[in-house]
Amino acid sequence: MTKDFQTILNETGEVGYVEAVSQSVFYVSGLPKAKLNELVVTEEGQVGIISSLSAELVEVVLLTGTDLRNKARVARTGQSLTVPVSSAFLGRIINPLGIPLDTKGPIRADFAYPIEAKAPDINMRERVKDPLETGVAAVDLQVPIGKGQRELVLGDQKTGKTTFCLQAIAGQARAGSICIYASIGKKRSDLEFVEKSLTDLGVIANTVIMAATASDPATLVYLTPFSAMSLAEYFRDQGRNVLVVLDDLTTHARFYRETSLLSRRTPGRQSYPGDIFHLHARIVERAGNIRLKDGRNVSITLLPVAETLEADLAGYIQTNLMAMTDGHIFFDINEMKKGRHPAVSFEFSVSRVGNQTKTPLEREISDFVMEKLSAYRKAEEVSRFGVELTTQTLQALDTGEKLLAIFNQDSQIVIPKELQLIYMGIFLAGLWRDKNPKQVQVEKMRLLGEFFQGRFGNLPSLARKASSIKALVKEVNTFFRGS
Repeated sequence: MTKDFQTILNETGEVGYVEAVSQSVFYVSGLPKAKLNELVVTEEGQVGIISSLSAELVEVVLLTGTDLRNKARVARTGQSLTVPVSSAFLGRIINPLGIPLDTKGPIRADFAYPIEAKAPDINMRERVKDPLETGVAAVDLQVPIGKGQRELVLGDQKTGKTTFCLQAIAGQARAGSICIYASIGKKRSDLEFVEKSLTDLGVIANTVIMAATASDPATLVYLTPFSAMSLAEYFRDQGRNVLVVLDDLTTHARFYRETSLLSRRTPGRQSYPGDIFHLHARIVERAGNIRLKDGRNVSITLLPVAETLEADLAGYIQTNLMAMTDGHIFFDINEMKKGRHPAVSFEFSVSRVGNQTKTPLEREISDFVMEKLSAYRKAEEVSRFGVELTTQTLQALDTGEKLLAIFNQDSQIVIPKELQLIYMGIFLAGLWRDKNPKQVQVEKMRLLGEFFQGRFGNLPSLARKASSIKALVKEVNTFFRGS
C-alpha cells in the first residue's frame, strides 16, 4: 500500500478492531460498510482481503505481514485486490502482488489489473487452429497442443512434468510468445532450478516467473494462479500470444483447503471445500483463443500441472481438472523407470482440441506411430514369457525401440518441428534400419547440430510442406541418398 494507515482511515471514516486471530485468518469488528474482496490494512502495516461477512464480524485473510496484535486498529481501503502489470516484469521473478523477489531492483508497473477477472464470453472466442510447438517430439507429433488450448500436465513426482513445461516455454519464447511460469507453493530450491533452466535455455528475457513459496502465507499461494492469469491478460490485450504454466494446482488446492479449514468452512470430499471445482474452473476459463476488439486473434495457452499419487488418475482434484481442460498429457512413473525421457504415456494421453491443428502429414505419422507402439507393447508382453520369438515379434520390438529412441529427448534440448519431421522421414525411409537404438540417439544429436548450422538447405521447409508420408520419404531420400 502506498498510503499510510492514517490517510486511509481519514478517507473511509471507519475503524475496526482485531477480535480474534487464527494463523493467517483474523476477525474484525466495527466495519459496517465492508465488502467482499475489499482490501483492509492494519495500523502496523499488515494487508488483508475480506473473505466473508457476518452480522458482527468481518473475516479477513492475511496477504502480507505477520504477528497480528489483538485489538489492533483496522481500516478499509475501499479498493478490491488488483495486481500491477507491466512489460518490465519480463526477465524478472515476482510474487503474486508484483513485488520483485530477485535482486535486480524495483519495477515500475504501467497498469493494475483485477486479480479476479470475468472469463471472455463465448462470442469472443475463436476456434483453436494454430499449433503450439513445444519442441518436445513426443508431444508435438503425438499429443499436439493448439494455441489457446487448456492442456493438463499430470503425473507422479519426479516424472518430468516441470522439465517438459520449461521446454515448452523455451520453444514458445524463441518463437516470440510471452511465457509466464507460476510456481505455486514450491520450495525455494525448485524456484532456483526453474530460473537456472530458463537462463541456460536462453529464454529468461521473454519469461516472467511468478512465485509464492511454501514458506509464504497460504493466502499468497492461493492468489498465485489468479495473478498469473491477470498478467497474461495484460500481455494478451497488448496483442501478444501468451503461454502460462501453473505448477501445480494440486498444491494450490491443498493451500486453499488449509485456509478454508481455518475459516471453519464445511469440508467436503477429502476435506476440500465444496467450491474447489468452481475455483479452478474460474482460472482455467480465462485462457483461450480470443478475438480482440480490433479483430485480431490472440491466445492464452494454459498448461496447468497436477500431481498424481502412484499413477492414480482417479483422484479428486485430478479428475476435476480433466473435466475442465481440453485434454491431458500423462507422465507415467513406469515409463520413467524404463529410462524414457520424457516419460509420456501415449495410451493415457489425449488432446481433444490440439488434434485439429495437425496437418495431413502429421495425422499419418501419428497413426503410424500409434500402430507401431501398440504392436511393440504387445510384443514386449510376449517376450516376458521367455518363449522363442517369431520374426514378426522381433521386428515389432526393434521398430518400437527405435521409435522410442527418436522420442527420447534431453531436458535441455528443444527440437524444432521441421527437424522432428526429418527424423521421422529418415526412419520411414529405412536409413536407420541397420542401427540400434543407441546409434539412433547418436545420429539424432549429430543431425541436431547440422540442422542449427544450416546444412540441410531447403529440406526443413520441404519436410513441413510435405502432404503425406510418401512425399516426406521422397524428400528425405533425395537429400540424404543424393548428397
